[in-house]
Amino acid sequence: MLGNELCETIRKFNSLRSDPEFVVVGAGLAGLAAASVLHKAGKETLVLEASDSVGGRVRTDSESGFLLDRGFQVLLTAYPELKRHLDLPALDLQPFLRGAAVLDDGHFVELVDPRSAPLSLGTALTTSVLTSGDRLRLLPLVARIRFSSHGILDRETDCETGEFLRNLGFSEKSINAVWEPLLGGIQLTPSLQGSARLACLILRCLILGPAAVPAAGMQAIPDQIASGLPSRYIQLSTTAKALNGSQILLSDGTTLAPRKLVLATDGRSAAELLKLEPESNRGQWYAYFNAPVSPSESRAIHLFPAGDGPCSNLAVMSNVAPAYAPAGQTLITVAGPAVSREPPLIEALAQLCRVFGPQAETWQLLKAGVVLDAQPVFGPGKALVTRNEWRSEVVVAGDHRATPSIQGALVSGRLAAESAMSS
Repeated sequence: MLGNELCETIRKFNSLRSDPEFVVVGAGLAGLAAASVLHKAGKETLVLEASDSVGGRVRTDSESGFLLDRGFQVLLTAYPELKRHLDLPALDLQPFLRGAAVLDDGHFVELVDPRSAPLSLGTALTTSVLTSGDRLRLLPLVARIRFSSHGILDRETDCETGEFLRNLGFSEKSINAVWEPLLGGIQLTPSLQGSARLACLILRCLILGPAAVPAAGMQAIPDQIASGLPSRYIQLSTTAKALNGSQILLSDGTTLAPRKLVLATDGRSAAELLKLEPESNRGQWYAYFNAPVSPSESRAIHLFPAGDGPCSNLAVMSNVAPAYAPAGQTLITVAGPAVSREPPLIEALAQLCRVFGPQAETWQLLKAGVVLDAQPVFGPGKALVTRNEWRSEVVVAGDHRATPSIQGALVSGRLAAESAMSS
């Protein structure tokens, strides 16, 4: 009898030992950052991912020789958290022009950072989308943002971005032609409803460094982080169905009981597992076209005036990153905040024809879609980082716990791992 009891004790011990010390649910950027921090600290870590690859919302598809990111995504190279997790030179980053192309009297003109193109200053001084008052206000604002490491607003003084710009005295013309398509396209907020505090931090990153994409597509970012983890510790096509403390019930009926769980899914999935009301999210629609002739030689992000149609931004990706398209081909992406589950292709094509003329009718649609939960809503007064443990065994990570960005996802993942190890 004693032998049977001993065998049962050993069986239970071995069963407990088979469970990893830490489990990370979700292999998006937050989950991969958390797993990387845990792995570098020598912690046994298992990463569970419901889809067929790592990356979460940062994914790239290869179709007919084109690289098509899932949504219009860019990397702001001045994000301070990047250096903790990425080898940026190895990504072979392809930078956008430091500035933007704005629609002025029916034609796109480049407003370029004069530090990278001093001769372009004349365009900024003569374009009709900026009034003389806008020009006088722009340089002081840029200087304040550039030299303020913690931002020029705090939670108490935060407000909607549109209100912030109008209080500074910027004209409605500049808000419609520049600020709303630029910041609204990044924050996915119509009418500049998002946090001005976050908008200023985004602008600071754009001032300090260019936006870029990896030569191999945005998927190269999560792939690089995942390459530092033992492949046997990343389990794909595995869905967490329910939580009980730190115990996880998987879709195949398996139950894992780690010492600590890092829940790094998107906000909606995290809320379902924690039995909470989900927070609001904003969507993005996007479309990719192959054009027989490039509509522009510019490497800038093109901004469409607010209210002109569903397109907020356009980029000729083959100008920026030639590997995104087969040799001799032109890849164009357009995008904007989503208002439904279907991309507004008819309205978008009409808008593109108004701007580029009949040549837009020759563009071949390669792919279109809507990323419904592209970003968590980040309103005025929200904390830049929410540090919390939902229960003693569970730590929540994701850009819904920080800023809706690659920066926010990486910061949240790191902090979650550090919290998990400290308790």
